[in-house]
Amino acid sequence: MLKKLNAIKVLILVGLLTIASLIAIGYFSASKKSEPKYRSKIEQIIYDTKNKSPKYVITLPDRNPKAKKDDVEKVAIQENEVTKKDEEKIDPLQEAMKNLPHLTALGKAQNKNPLAFVEPNPDLIEEKGELYLPKIDGKLKPWEAYGKKVAVMPRFFRVAVVVKNYGVNQANAALIADGLPDEVSFSFSPYAMNIKDQVIYARNMGHETYMDFLLPSKDYLKSDSGPLSMSLTTSFEENLWRLLTTIGGNFAVGGMVVSQGIADDSNVEQLSALLAKLQKRGLLMLDASGEDFINNMKIDNLARIKADVLIENDFSRKGVESLLAEAENIAREKGRVIIVTEPKPSAILALNNWFKSFSPQLSYEQMKEQNITEIEKPFALVPLSNLVVE
Repeated sequence: MLKKLNAIKVLILVGLLTIASLIAIGYFSASKKSEPKYRSKIEQIIYDTKNKSPKYVITLPDRNPKAKKDDVEKVAIQENEVTKKDEEKIDPLQEAMKNLPHLTALGKAQNKNPLAFVEPNPDLIEEKGELYLPKIDGKLKPWEAYGKKVAVMPRFFRVAVVVKNYGVNQANAALIADGLPDEVSFSFSPYAMNIKDQVIYARNMGHETYMDFLLPSKDYLKSDSGPLSMSLTTSFEENLWRLLTTIGGNFAVGGMVVSQGIADDSNVEQLSALLAKLQKRGLLMLDASGEDFINNMKIDNLARIKADVLIENDFSRKGVESLLAEAENIAREKGRVIIVTEPKPSAILALNNWFKSFSPQLSYEQMKEQNITEIEKPFALVPLSNLVVE
């Protein structure tokens, strides 16, 4: 009997252990199935809730605190040096823009007065179709009537400056008219916009006004002087129409400035006839061709003169200063000099600075009062008409 009871106890114990084992296995399997599946070790480290940061962090003492302080100071010094270098670094583009010549630097010239005729004198205008052409009225000629006489003290050499190809850029033309002394003369391009208004503005600022006489381009395969230039391939009537169209815009124009181009035996007859038309209309001619051919042409009673210095190729500071030094030598030798320039900002600014270097025109008494014994730069600006003779 006792043996049976012991056997039953053993069976019950084994059953309980089996049931407990089954429950434990089932719980473990359920836990495993509920765990998230990670694609990599990194995701498991990031998202596993078991990977918690430590509750306490132990920081060991620095065995060399001075070295650490020195390192921090060195890093700070290096950072300051880098910042300083960045601040001192010059942007090449900004530096170039800062040094780029701009006509606003001219400012406003002082003591400028309008010319006697800002608009054309009605007695010196001939209407011909749609054109308003200059003409002679008795002894009164446009080149004299539209000019301005300037007195020059003894021992001073006269300097005339003409800006040709003027008015194409209207904004720049206005800055030049405002900023240059009123003795400087302007020769307008026939392609300038609103020529009449620009001529009126320039003359209100005291500047004599002329028109460009465009010769055929020497490099006609690459560049063209345009539809109002003289041509080798058209008739005299066509070239005459171009000439009259250039001067017939009902504005006060005193003459023409001949530009560089073809002037030789191939067109000498037409050029002579066209320049004779200028003489008959009482206009002057300034030869700025850079050669002697036109200057050697015989045109009776034409008011004319030849330019001595042309600023039209090298507009660098060194190049312009070299030409102005040449102009000074010519003025001292001949008693006068005529300079013709393109309206490039670098050339205009260099000329304006040159004008400012001229010695003031003082009388003998004034020089004595100021203890001046020598005139350093005895040059005086005059309008173009002051140097022209018939």
